[in-house]
Amino acid sequence: DLTHEVQGNLPMGHGDEQRITQVLMNLVGNAIKFTEEGGIVVKAGAANGSFQISVKDSGIGISEADQRRIFEEFHQADDSDTRTQGGTGLGLAIAKRMVQMHGGDIWVESKPGRATTVSFSLPVRAEARKGAA
Repeated sequence: DLTHEVQGNLPMGHGDEQRITQVLMNLVGNAIKFTEEGGIVVKAGAANGSFQISVKDSGIGISEADQRRIFEEFHQADDSDTRTQGGTGLGLAIAKRMVQMHGGDIWVESKPGRATTVSFSLPVRAEARKGAA
């Protein structure tokens, strides 16, 4: 199941809609890819001038060591020869860059074998950081 919980009366945000949508689609796509049973919940809210978005799945989870590295380019939590899920290992690195370019932050919380939540925050009025490409 894919469900959502969206806080009522969210403020109007300012930022690159296409890039933010790409981040969200990447996170939902990853959650779907690694969840064989259970469900996925997308949450969105705002507080203290920032949006908070999270994608929680009931999938396979991520080890602590891999949690520190999953936002690196070409890194995948399961890089074994028997890996069943495809991918380049770029999706989360790109998502991190896009979130940071909007002045936000992205992080992961996971329990191996049980669940993963990837969350990001964005200022309601996202402005490109100086020097960001």
